Amino acid sequence: MHVAQVRDWSEGPRYVTVDDPPAPSEDQIQLRVLAAGLHQIVRSRASGQHYSAGSLPHIVGIDCVGRDVATGKLYYCVNMQPGFGSFAELITVPKRVVHPLPEGVDPLSFAASVNPAMSSWLALTQRTSDLPKNYTVLILGATSASGRLAVPAAKALGAGKVIGVARNEASLAKIDGLDEFIVQKDAITDTDFSQLDCDVVLDYVYGDLALHVLSTLNVRRPLQYIAIGGLSRKEVAIPPALLRSRDITIRGCRAALSPGRLYKRKSRASCPLWRDGTCRALTVCP
Repeated sequence: MHVAQVRDWSEGPRYVTVDDPPAPSEDQIQLRVLAAGLHQIVRSRASGQHYSAGSLPHIVGIDCVGRDVATGKLYYCVNMQPGFGSFAELITVPKRVVHPLPEGVDPLSFAASVNPAMSSWLALTQRTSDLPKNYTVLILGATSASGRLAVPAAKALGAGKVIGVARNEASLAKIDGLDEFIVQKDAITDTDFSQLDCDVVLDYVYGDLALHVLSTLNVRRPLQYIAIGGLSRKEVAIPPALLRSRDITIRGCRAALSPGRLYKRKSRASCPLWRDGTCRALTVCP
């Protein structure tokens, strides 16, 4: 069979031929892969830059939609264990990492959207606490795939207002469900957040933007900041005086924080986010 495999971090993935996976045991299932997501984390792992990339050779991908070779049933699979990769024709995996899907689900759209959408869902359900009714969410990096899908996720989870931040004004204006948006200036410090009041920050960017937001937001009530992504690819130091002077809780969120059964329960609960067409803005490739 064929897989997308990295043998040298400097060269990137290659389309190579490998042996078929072994037949599944009683605790395993074999899927024929129909679609796999090319998420930001997948790109980072394929370049060796993500902390979970592991050792070489590395098969690309962390999730997919596939059909059980034995029964023909449709499943979603997510697995970040060493040695696994979803950019393959066939995979043999433990049954605990696959979750059944309704036949009506579009494999391409689901594979493209479930990982970026789950990032905000897990952040809001597992990494926040005691949010007020109709809370306000600020999304940094709102035009990214994850940022766009965070809008309906936040609304479904009780947000009364969702505000997006990104560089491209035209793209921001096209995001369904945004109540307001702020265009990030070329010089980040020229972007005015001083009049903005919110309860939660979902950050897919980090770097100078995160530091500027935390330093200048109008924090009149407890603020919960969740670091999810690092699109800026830049590290910053948060001054201790900022933390002492403002009522800010800082947390991180990653998929591995969620055990399999939690991921399964949340995926099923959030299926309507994809089934009603929310993921149409994402790109799918044959």
